[in-house]
This record gives sequence, C-alpha cells and structure tokens, in this order.
Amino acid sequence: MNVPFVLVVDDYANTRAYLRALLEHEGFGVLEAGTGERALEILSSKDGRSVRAILLDLKLPNQSGIDLIAPFRSLCPRAPIIIMTAHASVPTAVSAIQKGAFHYLEKPLAEEELLETLSRAMALEAPEGRGEAEPPSPLELVGPTMERMMDRLRKAGSHPFPVLITGESGTGKEMVARTIHRFSPRFREPFVAVNTGAIPRDLVSSELFGHEKGSFTGALDRKVGWFEAAGNGTLFLDEIGTMDLPVQVALLRVIESRSFSRVGGTVSIPFSAKILCATNENLEDMMKEGRFREDLFYRLNVHAIRLPPLRQRTEEIGFLAAHFLREALGLKGDEPEIHFSERARKILERYPWPGNIRELKNCMITISIEHGPEIRESSRPLIPEEWLPEAVLAAGTLPGAFEPEPRTLKENERDQIRKILMETGGNKAQAARILGISRKSLYAKLREYGLGDPAGPE
Repeated sequence: MNVPFVLVVDDYANTRAYLRALLEHEGFGVLEAGTGERALEILSSKDGRSVRAILLDLKLPNQSGIDLIAPFRSLCPRAPIIIMTAHASVPTAVSAIQKGAFHYLEKPLAEEELLETLSRAMALEAPEGRGEAEPPSPLELVGPTMERMMDRLRKAGSHPFPVLITGESGTGKEMVARTIHRFSPRFREPFVAVNTGAIPRDLVSSELFGHEKGSFTGALDRKVGWFEAAGNGTLFLDEIGTMDLPVQVALLRVIESRSFSRVGGTVSIPFSAKILCATNENLEDMMKEGRFREDLFYRLNVHAIRLPPLRQRTEEIGFLAAHFLREALGLKGDEPEIHFSERARKILERYPWPGNIRELKNCMITISIEHGPEIRESSRPLIPEEWLPEAVLAAGTLPGAFEPEPRTLKENERDQIRKILMETGGNKAQAARILGISRKSLYAKLREYGLGDPAGPE
C-alpha cells in the first residue's frame, strides 16, 4: 500500500519539524519546503507525483501563500491545498478558497482539527492526475438544465482540435475546460491552466514557451514553459484576448507547426497537447480594431462554446447554490439535503449576479464559513435569508429592483415547462398532467424549445 505524502510549506523549521512528527505518526509521508520556490521545485520533480495534499503557510518570505495556490494546482491539480494562518479572517479565507484552496486552519494548529481536515480533503481529492481509472466531471450535478451543455462538452473532448470558450467573467469557463479534458482520451495526462492576463507582458513568451539559460538578464537556469509542461494533455489558455500581437504570432506558429522553441533556444520541441482557450472579450470586435489576429481567431474558433450568464439561468440558481454550499462544507452523498427558505431563494434569484457562478460560489463559501457548524448539526438544514451576504441581501430586497425585461409568451411557456420538468424529475407523463396538456403536445413543445430528449424517460 502506497503511503500518502503531504507537502508542508512553511518558513519556520520548528513548525515543519512538528508537523513531520505528527503526520508521520499518523502514517503519512512528509515532504518539506521552507520557501515557495522550493515547493515548486518539489512539485515539478518526480517526488511531486506522490503528493496527495499540501499544507501551505499564508505568509512566506517575500511571497503570499495565496499567490502560490494557482501554480501549485497547475503542477499538482489533484492535491487539495490547506492554508495555515495566524491571521485568519473571513475575507482571507474566502480569497484562499476562491483561488482553489480546500480549507484554511488557524495557528496554533489544533491537531484533531488538522487531521480531520486532512482526512476530509483526501477523501474528496480530485482525481485529475495520471493513471486515474475514470474521468469524472466537475460539472456533474451542477444544474438540471446542463444536460445539453454536457453533451456538447463530451463532443468537444472527443476531438483534437482547439476549442474556444466564451462568456462573461465568472461563468465557469475553466470549469468547462476541465470537464472537456476529463471527457477526452487525454484525461490521464496533465491539465495545465494558464491565465495569460496575469503574466507580466515581458515574461509571457518565457512563461509559455520556456527559456534557455542565459537567454536574457535573470535567466540563470533553463526553464520549462507551460506548452512543454502540458505534454500530451490539455493546455488551457485563459484570457486569450490579453495576448500581445507578437505572442499571438508565436501561438499561431505553434498551432500550425505543432512545435515551438524555448526563448533563446534553437531546438524545435514537438507540441502534442490539445488547446482550449477562453475569453470574456469579443474577439471579433478586437479583430476589427486590429488587436487580435484574424488568422489566429479562425485557428482557435474551430469549436466554439458560449456560456450564458447566471442571470439568464434563474431557474438553476437554487440548485447551484445548494450544490456549492455542500461543496464548501465538504459534504458527501445526498444527506443532509440543504434547502433555502422561500424568501432566501427569491432573493438569490432576484439578485443579478454580476460575478456569475464565481460570485454565487463565493457567497456559499461565506455562508459555510460563518454558519458551517449550524448546518452540519441539522438533519434538514434550511438556510434563512439573514445568512446571505449583506450585498446580496440588500440588492435582492430593494423594491422593484432587478425586474426582468418584458418576456414573450413563448419564453414564459418554455420556462414553465422547464420548471415543471425539474419539479417532476423529468417525468413527462406527470409534467403533462400538471401543465394540463397531452403528452403528444408536451413532446412537440420539448422539440420546439429544445428541452432535452422528447423520447426520454416517461
């Protein structure tokens, strides 16, 4: 039986020694890093493959632990990250979890809480590394009307061509990209996510393609770039619209030749990964303005997927909120079933969610942090409106606020049919009785509005 390893990242040697003694006594293997740089080296090495969880100090020399979450997740996506901090606060915790941390613990650490959190994190470990038997989907159970989208993502994962994912900020573009990867034959290979908008402009080429030692001032060693790190897996380029034109030219060359060279290098390196791109900008408008290359756009826009904003999916908000709250609490299975009070649900549906799914998820994380014990102790938790964050509560209760735009009769009919199908669990015979129409008429409506498979379960 393989020993699960925990990577402890803390600049205090005494803390690392204490955690090593505790964890080894509990049967874990331990790897240590006193700096973020050393932790990245470990995760990039052969030893990194054995890491099953990461304990990360919030404050490191010249670096915040929160800034390390993204690179840690790219290098070791299946290892949950637990933040350790002596300065815990709700904003800090939300920020850490928002960026991908599993949980946070206050120092001084309570041994029982640490071991319980570590156990829970490993039980929920995302199987995104090599060698996993099944390719589960992160969009699983996220909204009953996602069925058609899931079918599109399965098709997107079945071919080797680029996929362009568009939608407003926070609509879940990276989540969709990870789902495409897991539906693809490459699901056992690396998934490398790169936020191109977060890389300083003068370092984009080096970060993407790597560089040779001495290729520029400060290049003290050879660096492997993200294109090379993706191997035979999937490379996800987020915020593709922020790329400068010279980098766009380099990306186009890679797509056309399926090879690249490190900055300062002459050796051609084969590129085998599938490319997924995402943006919240209108690339066609950028083309007209000369800010995005037309030839690159048509190379990337082979298979386009547009994600609708959350305000256009109000019938899903209650379901999504319960899903994200269960996720934030680390609850498994179907029990306990979480419900929102009628008024809380209406406020959630009325709020416009400018931050889309990301904002809704953060809202549920806040509730889990502030009211987690109360929810866990209840056999059938009911979330009251008072637990909603102040901004959501204030905006959602304004008289006449966020009234929907006038809708056509067909739009209202489509939404009513969708709502009844959700309430009946997809039972079309029962839905037809509630709607007061024949099953034949219901099937015709389902075809007309594209609501699932008319020949599906009765």
